[in-house]
Order: sequence, then C-alpha cells, then structure tokens
Amino acid sequence: MHSFYRFLGICLFVLSTQDLSAQTTSELLDSLKTELSKAKTANDRSLILSELTWYYVPVSQDTAILFGKENIEVAKSLDNPVMLAQAYSDLGYANMEKGELIEARKNYQQALELRYETGDSTKIYGTITNLGSVYQRDFQSDSAMVNYLKALSFFERSGNDRNADFIRNNIGVIYLEMRNYPKALEILLEVAAYRKAQNDDYNLAHTLMNIGNVNKNLKEFENAEKNYLDALQIFQAEGGSDYYTATTFNNLATLYNALGKSELAISNAEKGLLLAEKVGADYDYALIESNLAISYSDLKEYPKSKAYFLRAISHFKEQNAENDLATMYLLMSPVYAALGMPDSSAYYTKAYSELNKKLTEQEIQQLTSDLEARYQSEQKDAAISRQQLELRNKNFQLYGSLVLAAVLGLVGYLLYSQQKLKNNQLKQESKLKVALGQIETQNKLQEQRMLISRDLHDNIGAQLTFIISAIENLKYFDPIKETLTHRYDSIADFTRQTITELRDTIWAMNSGQITLEQLSARISDYLERAGISTQGITYDFDVDKQLDPNFHLVSSEGIQIYRIVQEAIQNALKYAYPSIIQVSVLSDIQGIQFIIKDDGTGFEESKIKAGNGLYNMRKRAEELGGTLEIQSEAGKGTAVKLTLPNKLA
Repeated sequence: MHSFYRFLGICLFVLSTQDLSAQTTSELLDSLKTELSKAKTANDRSLILSELTWYYVPVSQDTAILFGKENIEVAKSLDNPVMLAQAYSDLGYANMEKGELIEARKNYQQALELRYETGDSTKIYGTITNLGSVYQRDFQSDSAMVNYLKALSFFERSGNDRNADFIRNNIGVIYLEMRNYPKALEILLEVAAYRKAQNDDYNLAHTLMNIGNVNKNLKEFENAEKNYLDALQIFQAEGGSDYYTATTFNNLATLYNALGKSELAISNAEKGLLLAEKVGADYDYALIESNLAISYSDLKEYPKSKAYFLRAISHFKEQNAENDLATMYLLMSPVYAALGMPDSSAYYTKAYSELNKKLTEQEIQQLTSDLEARYQSEQKDAAISRQQLELRNKNFQLYGSLVLAAVLGLVGYLLYSQQKLKNNQLKQESKLKVALGQIETQNKLQEQRMLISRDLHDNIGAQLTFIISAIENLKYFDPIKETLTHRYDSIADFTRQTITELRDTIWAMNSGQITLEQLSARISDYLERAGISTQGITYDFDVDKQLDPNFHLVSSEGIQIYRIVQEAIQNALKYAYPSIIQVSVLSDIQGIQFIIKDDGTGFEESKIKAGNGLYNMRKRAEELGGTLEIQSEAGKGTAVKLTLPNKLA
C-alpha cells in the first residue's frame, strides 16, 4: 500500500557503481573537499566539483546543487563544451532528486545542446534518457516514453545492451505506474532475464521487487511472495544492503497482511524494524511500525495495535509524511472503536477527514504552483524575444498577451480537470501507442531499405557481372573480333563503372548514417583503384587531423560528396593529362572543405562549354547546402573546392 512506490527503480544513464557506507561516503566527500582547496587550475576544480555534486546528492541535495552551480561558472571560464555539458548534467541530477523537475529539465536540455555540438552520440542519448526520467517523475508518461524510445533505438543499434536494459526497466516502471500490469510484467521479466544472464544480482533484486509489486496488484500472491523472497535472498547476500533488506521485509509484511497471514507479517516486520533502525532509515521504520499495527489489529490484539499506530504517527509527523498520517488516522478509528473509546475513534475519523481535505487542496496548489513556475520561465524567454522583435514590428506584442491568456486558461482547465485524472491516463496510453507505432514504422522502413539494397546487389549486380563475362567471351569470336573489340571494351568498362556505382549506392543505403572516417576510407579506396588503372599518375590523399573521424553524416550526404570527388578526378583524367592528383579534406572557418587538385593542362572556364559533369557537381553541392568553386588556369592545373557549412562539419 503506502510502501508501493519505494521500489519503482527509475535508472539514470550515469550510474554510480560503488556501494558506499555512510562512513565511506563521508570520508570520500572530505577527501574531495581537501582536493578542491588544493586545486591549482580551473580544469582540476571543474573535475572535482563534478564529483562533489554527484556524491552529495544522496547526502544533501541542497549542497549538491550549490556545488553544481559553482561548477557551471568554472566550466564556462574554460570554454570547454564537454566539461560544461557534464556540469549541466550533474546539476540536472541534483535538481531531479530534490524534486525541482522544471530546473532539472532545463539543465538536461542545456547539456543536450552542448553535446549535440561535440557530437558524442553516447552522451547525447544518455542525456535524452535522463530527460525521460525527469518527465517520468513529473508524471508526464507520454513525453518520458518518447525520450526513452528514441534513446533505446540508438543503444540497440550501437550494441550497448547495458544502457538499453536500463531504459527497458524504466519503460516497465511506466507501465506499472499506469497500472497496465500485463505489459509491465512482460517488460520487467525481460529485464530480469538480462540481468540474471549478466550476473547483475544487485539490479536484478530491484527488478524482482517491481515484478513482485505487479504480481501483488494482479492478485498473483504466490508469485509476488516468491519475487520478494528471491530479492531478499540477494540483498542479504550483498554486503552493505541492510537498507534494501529492511524494505524487502516490509514489503513481505504488507503482502502477508493482505493475505490475512498476520503472524508471518509480524515476523517479517520485526526483522525489518531492526535493520531500519540500524541504518537510520526513519521513514521506512515508520512504515514497518504501521504494518505491525495493522497485523495486531487483524489479530484483534488492539492494545498492541494502538501502541504501534501511535508510534508510527509520531515518526510520520517527524518526517512530514502527511499522506501516511492520513492513512494512519483512517485505520486507527476502528481500533479505538474496538477498545470501547468512541470519542477517540471520532477524533481520528475527523482528523482523517480534515487532513485528507488539506492534502487535496495542497495537491491543487502544487499543480497551480508548478504551472506558474513554468509560466514565469516562459515569460522570461518571451521578454527577451519581445525586446528583439519590437525593433522590427511592435505588433508582435500581441503574442505576449495571447500567451498570458492561454496560460491563465490552462490554469483554469487544470483546476477543472482535477476530477478527470483517470481519463487523462487513458489519453496518455493512447499517445504511447502512437509513439510505439511510429517506432515500429521506422523499423519497417529500415527493413524495407535493407531488402531493396539486397535485391540490387543480388539481382542487378549479378546480371551486370554476367554481361561483362559474356562480352569478354565475345571478344574472342573470330568473325567479328577485329571489328568490334574496341566497342566491347567500351561496353565492358561502362558496365564495370555501373557495378562500382551500384556498390557505392548499396553501401550508402545500408549505412543509414556514415562517419567521416568511413567516407575517407571510401575515397582512399577509389584513389587506390585509380592508381592501379592509370600508370604514371601519383595520387595523394590527406585528411586534417583536427576533424573528428567519428562525426556522423546522413548517408545521402556522404554519397553526394563521394560523387563530386569522383567526378572531379574523372574530369582531370579525361581532359587535363596530370602527373599528380591530390585530394585533401580540411577544417575551414566556414565548415569543411574537400579539395581535388591536379597539375594538368588546366582551362579557362569561360572558353569551354560546360557539360553534364560540371553541372552535376554544382547541383550536388547546392543540394548539400554548400558551394563549389573551380580555380583553373591554362597550363597551371585545376583545383575543385567543395565547401560545406558547419552543420556538416
């Protein structure tokens, strides 16, 4: 009941692999603060502040946030987008754990923008995963699911099974929160199987707890009991897991109370109580006391039940756990009635009614406050935009009023729709189905593209190869050998060229995305083949080391660049009679440059008739959003320069 959400394991992309005791954590934090006081460079300070932010989150979230904000200022002074992105990500983690979800989302979005600039795909999709976690904690399940599915697709493609497993776990928890128990069970069982195969017992135990909660809600009580006991066995075997062992005992007590097995419930609750007291888990201690109170009430041992209820109430008040207090007031009323104390029974019934009313009002106020905070954030951005837009057109001021009206209308709508939350859940499930359908459609399109490329390779490629073989045989047919041999050679060469271009197209179709390193390798192979077929010509190829070899291009962009390089080289071979052809890939202030240079005869572009080759190169450059420049002079060679904008660099 009240302990249910204690075991919804929402995973973050960057997970601490250390299981530190409170003393070890304290020593680590003291050590980091000592290192910070001795740090001599801003770079060292930023690295230490990042660690302090991370490790302070379970100790003091306010302190973690202070270190996180300090780190952002230090990282900004470094002009290093990688470290600044990490600083925003650490602060996002601290804000999320504190419940400052609007700030957390803003931090992660700032980290994401920087990581798009650096091009680190793993960090990009890790941040997208963490954004999904923020949305999930804000009960925006549809937005959480969209982010999770986007990241899951990447990690599955890149073979990162561990991160894919974290995301599947979070998706399973979403279905559990939305009470879609069959779907939650399906996904969580898959996660459990993976973690068992990886011998990841610690995370397996948390998954088993979630599976137990699913089975409990499905009234599969025997399965739930087995899940809890299996998790308990793992936690007891793991060193330093007293806290999770205590909470597992409490879950078993809750289950046995639901089954009317009060003696078993008491036995497990008492074990959990000792461990909770040992690790200082005050809130969980109060939860276990409430389970003992329920057990003794079911056994009609009302004095003991009353004593545990009063202790639980005292501890819940210390924790400001008002929802649990309301539950205690409701359950205590019949205990006092059974003890023949009608005044006390009426008192707690009234206390429950008043507290429940207060909690409902607080929930509405919280919804309004969250919306107002979002509105204030949007207003700040809108104010900056209006200052710029007013210089162009004062009429745009109307948009500010429209935004205000829309937000105020939304506030009214939220208050009105407080009683319709169940219907909203159904709408969210519908949105999730749409999102899943879109992913499925994308996968089907990818499969179709693979089928097309395979057909091109197996059918058309095979037929062209057969044509070449037939032509080679016809060259030795005596009656027409002398007359048509040169025509056969021409057709065979054309067919071979067609096969090469077909292979290049299949390569691009299969890739989806290609790296700069893969494109460079393709160009290098082409130059090597050209060197074999054309004697007396030297081919050089050079790539600027400042360029990131792992930078990704859309496959259609890569094949366009490759065709321009091919065409430039073929033109040089046909018309310029060069001794050297040099291809360079350079980092440029405007973006990236591909330069194809020869020492051939050159030409004056104004005195020649442009053919399809030059037209095609310029057309391809235009489609890429770049420019093509040809520099040539009669007798002094030619240079073809393809310049692409920063978005491809």
